[in-house]
Amino acid sequence: MPRLLHVLAEKGYSGGEVQLRLLLEHFQRAGFHNEVVLAPGAKFRAAAAELGLTVHEAPLRRWWRPDLWWKLRRAYARARPDAIHFADGRALILGGLAAVGVPAKKFTIRRIDYPVKRGLLGGFRYTRLCDHTIAICDAIRQRLRKGGVPDDRISLVYDGLDPVPWTGLQQHKAAARARLGIAADAQVISLAGVLRPRKGQHVLIDAFAQLATEFPRAVLFLAGGGSEHEPLRAQAARLGLAARVFLPGPVKPVHDVYAASDVFTMPSFHEGLCNACLEAGFAALPQVVSDAGGNAEIVVDGVTGAVVPRGDVAALAAALRRYLQDPELGARHGAAGRERCLERFTVDRLGPEVEAVVRRLLAG
Repeated sequence: MPRLLHVLAEKGYSGGEVQLRLLLEHFQRAGFHNEVVLAPGAKFRAAAAELGLTVHEAPLRRWWRPDLWWKLRRAYARARPDAIHFADGRALILGGLAAVGVPAKKFTIRRIDYPVKRGLLGGFRYTRLCDHTIAICDAIRQRLRKGGVPDDRISLVYDGLDPVPWTGLQQHKAAARARLGIAADAQVISLAGVLRPRKGQHVLIDAFAQLATEFPRAVLFLAGGGSEHEPLRAQAARLGLAARVFLPGPVKPVHDVYAASDVFTMPSFHEGLCNACLEAGFAALPQVVSDAGGNAEIVVDGVTGAVVPRGDVAALAAALRRYLQDPELGARHGAAGRERCLERFTVDRLGPEVEAVVRRLLAG
């Protein structure tokens, strides 16, 4: 039975953690033994408990703590892994340095398209601290190449989701809108994601301001929590849109957001393979996205939605206008987007493809 140890430094629970849980479930079904190293207070601890995993703890958010290093080394000794998976960038640097000399294969998954510079904090970590890197979209693979990581040390494996929870949500539009406090006859542009500058919600509000007079029934629904909640609320108020820009915080279940929507958008400045865009794709929504990260690998411009330059308010507004003017176009593009997601981005592809990478590493 191959033994895997997964090191996660992030304390929150977002798209990367969703994907990690899916991978762990697959590896358990495939007969691998899995254990995890988590930071104190990590939300992933609940998922680990549900999966029955052994949890090791180390202060992965505090690199200066002297006990970090011996706690990581102790976890490696106790877990006796055949392979170590560094599940995020901080885990790769700290966990990778602590794993020098540990007789295990090491791999990481790169999840966002920030530039990868050459040197210790860039490409060097992908060549010295691990044996292989999985890129979750081609845009990230290209970043790794520019950072000096050889092609034979990179694999492209798209993230995936179970399409079933997102299938048929549009049939429940009226009920979802009632629960969310949205008018039944509204034209709903939505975004589900953390409220941070890199997600581009401020650009979206500016674009919506260009459409508001032309489409008096249009509303903007920005689900999620984060540091930009109050700045975004203030921006909407300055533009006279306070009553038409919804900022409800995190929505649970998030399925209601997709059920209530007519168009989904993700105007991010940096992205990986956005889980929310995959969810919207399976929900058969047309999408207007920026060209950041893997957005343009999910959305085919003019076929399943629109891809616009990041930060381009006018282009974003023009793309949204097309769907507000022509709901039938939106329905066609949404249906095509669902088919594309079913072909490329399902969990039944994700697990086996990552497993194949790991087995090649172990065999090598």
